[in-house]
Amino acid sequence: MSAILSSLAAFIRERLPQTGARLLHAVQSSSSGYASIPADELRPALQRSVETICAVFGDNNAGPLNEWAPYIGERRARMGLSLDDMMSVVSGIREFCWQELTEFGSDRLTIGDVRQFEDAISEFNRLLLLGYSQAMLTLQQELHDQAEQIAAQQQTIRELSTPILPLYEGILVLPLVGAIDSFRAGQIMERLLTAIAERQSDIVIIDITGVPVIDTAVANYLLQTARAAQLIGAQVILVGIGPEIAQTIVQLGVDLRGIQIGANLQAGIELALSQQGYTIR
Repeated sequence: MSAILSSLAAFIRERLPQTGARLLHAVQSSSSGYASIPADELRPALQRSVETICAVFGDNNAGPLNEWAPYIGERRARMGLSLDDMMSVVSGIREFCWQELTEFGSDRLTIGDVRQFEDAISEFNRLLLLGYSQAMLTLQQELHDQAEQIAAQQQTIRELSTPILPLYEGILVLPLVGAIDSFRAGQIMERLLTAIAERQSDIVIIDITGVPVIDTAVANYLLQTARAAQLIGAQVILVGIGPEIAQTIVQLGVDLRGIQIGANLQAGIELALSQQGYTIR
């Protein structure tokens, strides 16, 4: 390591308490992401970045740079800074270092010295972006895992919100609770038809007591579900129709022919059992 590079490193370090403000301003003015970081937090980090570069070309010690650059790159990724923000800080640090070289006197360095100087800056930038990119990949994987977990939880919630209960041999009960949209209605049909086929059920009781509103789409889905169940050999009994829903069904002109109606779940169960030749005593 040449003596002139050691002198340049010492020159830059000595001036950092004053020149650090210039570097801070340059970085924050060119990057909205870095502008959001408090100055009392960002300035020491930028100065430490410059010091690790000085350690490489001035002291032939790459240890601080190898530790710091990937760490700060990862930290910026987890703070949500963009790649444009990272490119801004890379450019800012490079420009700052070259300005300091000019102040020191570039004519005092040989071509080999300048090459080592630039290599140290480039290595810092490479490790900084490497730490950033690796952290971003990790974050993307974490987001992917979280999305899969959320999807699994939503699937579990949908299954729990659409329980299909075997009441008796050949009889299933489907109690519906809450609002029903097109997506959930499609799921209800799929799960019900699967349960009918698996259990070889003859009768399905659909209880809509807990459904607050039925519109045209939901009514059509219920009809489609009932007709699909009939096609695979199951009779549908619809129970729990309240006054408001009954009025809505009439106003919509929904044709419920082919579907047996019960006032409530008890009536539906009695009707289903009677069709199977059983009575409740």
